[in-house]
Parts: sequence; structure tokens; C-alpha cells
Amino acid sequence: MASLKGQRTKSPTYSHLLYLSETDRQIFTTPSSSSLRSSRSVHSYQTDTTAASASTRATSRMSIQAPRFADDHYPLITTIYPETVPESVPKDHAALWCARQMAQIHNTMIRALNSAWNHAVTIQPSTQEAEDFLFFNQQICSTLEHHHRAEDEHFFPTLEAMLGRPGGVEKIAKAHESFAEGLAIYQKYVFLTKASEYNGVTLRHIIEAFAPDLIQHLHDEISMLVALHVLDSKSVMKVWKSSEQLPATKYSDICVLGPWILGCQDKSFTIDGHKADFPEMPWIVELVAKGWFGRRHAGAWKFCPSDLNGRRRQLYV
Repeated sequence: MASLKGQRTKSPTYSHLLYLSETDRQIFTTPSSSSLRSSRSVHSYQTDTTAASASTRATSRMSIQAPRFADDHYPLITTIYPETVPESVPKDHAALWCARQMAQIHNTMIRALNSAWNHAVTIQPSTQEAEDFLFFNQQICSTLEHHHRAEDEHFFPTLEAMLGRPGGVEKIAKAHESFAEGLAIYQKYVFLTKASEYNGVTLRHIIEAFAPDLIQHLHDEISMLVALHVLDSKSVMKVWKSSEQLPATKYSDICVLGPWILGCQDKSFTIDGHKADFPEMPWIVELVAKGWFGRRHAGAWKFCPSDLNGRRRQLYV
């Protein structure tokens, strides 16, 4: 993120909005526009849109009674829609496995973003807590960047070619554009803002500007993956495995990635009755991530929606 530092410009009027244009500042400091964004519905194509919309709107009117969970806000993925798959398709088809894995990866990101939204206005500027919280948000940005780059550069184009139908997955891939600008602003803010400049209301507005489109996209991808059951199972799995090996999916610091991922899981959560099996991490690596790596940025990991054992954290308001 070093390249972003050169884009920084001083503003005595908006010390907590240093990296936004005057137009963007007006948008993110207008309460009415923020409330409209946060009330937008997020739903999957196969879900009941009325119920999903009501559920999402309710997040803006949550009761302030304690406790709530840190991963409550935008809806998690609870199904891969197995009812849409013909009975003739083997239950172990790679398309179904990939969809379930992707759902768990996406839920990791949604939980983290929910926790960031919930904690944003509780953080005081000019504190170590503010610095740690900004670092936690930086990991959300890095994860999303690596994930979407791997999809755009390899995963989606390869599947498009295998399907032999131009536009077969193009709609899902192009959805990245719907939240790219807002995500870029979020990235600049969390990487360039100093602890002394931090403003929780601003960060929450920034998240609300792009998150509904992002969350919708994360939900929509799952049904697209399930639809790949028309392809050869081994071929689908080969594409998935090759995508995992791309440089775009690699992180330079396992000391950061390990604890962050573990802290964004809910071991009690199920998808279509299946318990979580993500991340696939050898027990010795998981043990080291919890005990040794977790100490390095312990202040940041307290903002993870769960502890490092995958137990959801309650958020007291």
C-alpha cells in the first residue's frame, strides 16, 4: 500500500476525510444519504426477497439492548440451494463442494465487515485501539483484493471458456464493478488514516456506501457455482485448485493471515446442515496461529467477530 501514501493531501477542515474529494465528503457526512444506503436490501436470487429486504433494513434499526453478536448486520450465506440441482448429479460433484467452500470464504469476509461496522463508532481517536482497529480493517481490504483478483484473472475466465457460452459467468464477474469505487475509498481510508485522525461515523458511512452491493455479489456467486454441475466434476475441481495456487491468492505474512481467518469463523454455523470445515488448516499450523502468531497483533484480533477458536463474540452496546 506504499503507493497510496503519495496520494495524501492535507485538509484543515476535514481532518478525518483527508483522502476524499469535496463531493465525496458531502456524501459521507450527510446522515440522510447514509441511512438510505444502509437500508438497501441484500438477498440471493433464490431467497424470498421480501424477507431478505426486511432482514437487511432491520439492521439499521437494531435494538440497543445488549448483548448482540459482533458478526450481526449484513446477512450471511446459509444455503447453496441444493434443491436446484437435479437428483442425477452426484452429491460429491465438485461444483457443490466449491460452492460450499466459497460460501464459507464469503461468510468470513461478511463477518469481518459486520464486526468492523459494529465496532466503528465505539473506537476513540488517538488511541492504540484506533490503530489496532484500522489494522483489522486493512486485513479486510487485503483479503477482498486478493480474492477478487484471483477470480477476475483466472477463475471466472476459465469457467467461461469451459461452459462454452459467452456471458455465462460474465454477469457475476462484472458485479465487481458495482462496488469497486466505494471499496477503493474504504481501502484508502483504513490504510492512510492515522489513529489521531480516525472518525468512526465516517468509516461507517464509507462501509455503507459499498457493502450492500458487495454483500449481494457474495451471495449471488454461490448459485452460479452450483450451476457448474453441468461440467465435468474433475475439471471444475482442477480450476479451483489452480486458482488457489495463483500469486493473487497468496499473502506475504502468515502471522497476520492465520489469526485473522481463525477469528472470522463461527464453528457453530451450518450451511444446509453442514458444519464449517473452513479453513482447511493442519492442526499444528492452527495451534501455532493461535498461540504464537496471534500475539503479534493481539490488539487487532480482539475486533474479530469470534475468538481464535471460532466462538462468536458478544457485542455490548
